[in-house]
Amino acid sequence: MSRNVWTMIKKELRRVFTDRRMVISLILPGLIVYVLYSVMGGFTSSLTGVDEDHVYKVYTVNAPAEFAAFNNTAAFDLDVAEASKPTDEILADIESEITDLYIVYEDDFYQKMLNYDVGNGDAPMIEMYYNSANKASSTIYSYYQEVFQAYEAQLTNRFDINRDTSVAYDQASDEDLSIMLITSLLPFLLMVFLYSGALQVSTESIAGEKERGTIATLLITPTKRSEIAWAKIISLSMITLVSATSSFLGVMLSFPRLMGGANVSMNIYGPGTYALLFVVIISTVLIYVVVLSIISAFAKTIKEANSLAVPLMVLNMLVGITAMLGITNTNPILYMIPLFNSVQSITSILSLEVSALNLGVTILSNLVVVGIGVFLLTKMFDSEKYMFNK
Repeated sequence: MSRNVWTMIKKELRRVFTDRRMVISLILPGLIVYVLYSVMGGFTSSLTGVDEDHVYKVYTVNAPAEFAAFNNTAAFDLDVAEASKPTDEILADIESEITDLYIVYEDDFYQKMLNYDVGNGDAPMIEMYYNSANKASSTIYSYYQEVFQAYEAQLTNRFDINRDTSVAYDQASDEDLSIMLITSLLPFLLMVFLYSGALQVSTESIAGEKERGTIATLLITPTKRSEIAWAKIISLSMITLVSATSSFLGVMLSFPRLMGGANVSMNIYGPGTYALLFVVIISTVLIYVVVLSIISAFAKTIKEANSLAVPLMVLNMLVGITAMLGITNTNPILYMIPLFNSVQSITSILSLEVSALNLGVTILSNLVVVGIGVFLLTKMFDSEKYMFNK
C-alpha cells in the first residue's frame, strides 16, 4: 500500500471519527437494537400470549387409560377431566375462553384403533374442539395434535383427527377471528405510516431552513424561541396528521382485501373505538414530530437529518413488530415507555379490551415526552452552535 493511499485513508477516517454527528449515527443503530432486543427478550414467555401460570382446562370423553401419559408434560400445567356437562355447554365455554380444549374419543377407541384394518373403512376418530382466537386454546390444541400425530405415525394411520369436514371444531367466532387478524398487523402498519408521514416533513423543516439560509430570518423576529418551537411542532403535527389520516383510512378500508380469503369485518368497531385510536395516534405523532425536529435541529443538512433518523425508524419498526409477535402486557409501568405504549394501546383498543388506566398512562407519558422535547428544541433554537452550524 503506497504512502499516498495510507494518507488518504487516515484523512477519511479522521474526518468521520472526529465528527460527533457521524460517530453518533454509526453507533446509535447498534445500541438501539441491543437495548430493544434485550427488553424484548424479557417478553419471550409472552410470545404465545399465555401467562406462565395459566392452567389449561381440558375436558375429555371416553379417554383411553393408555393415553393418560399424554396429559403429563412439564411444558404445560394441565387440568384434564372427564366431561361432566353437556357438549353444547362445553363448546360455549370454549368460545367464551373458560375452557381451552374438548377432546372426544369414539367409544372403545383404543381397541378399535388396535383392531383397525388400514384402508378398510374409516379409522376410529378423535375430535378436538378449540378456539383459534384464544391463544391458550390454540396452544394446547397444537400440543395434543402434535402428540397424537406422532403417536399415529408409529401405528401407520390407525386413527384420524377431526375427520368430519361438516363439523366446526374451531369454536372461534367471526368477531374473534377478525380481532386476531386485525391486531396482528394493523398496529405495525399504523406505526410505520405515522413515522413515514412525520419523517417527510419534520427533517426538512429545520435542517432545510439551515441549508436555505432562512433560519436567521426566523430567529431575528421578536417571537419567543419557545413559541417558534411550539409553532413548528403543532404545524408539523397537523401536516403529519393529514398524511396519517389518509393512510389510516386507506388501511382500514382495504384491510379485508389485504387479508385475502380471511373472513375479516371492520363492522365490529364503532365511533368510540376510532375516537380512542385517534387520540393515541395524535400523541404518537407528536412524539415523532418532536424527536425528528430535534434531529433536524441537530443536523447540518437534510441528508444528515435523514441519516440520523434511521435509528428511530429501526426502533419504530421493531416496536411495531411486537404486535405481530403477540407481545402484550397490562402492567401500567410499561405504558410509560414511548412508542411501545402506543403499540400496546392500539392493540388493546382494536381488541375491544381497553384499560382506562393504561390508556391514560400512555397519553400522559407521551405528552410529558413531548413537553421535554419542546423544551430541548427551544434550547437548541437559543444556541447559535446548532442553528448556524458553528
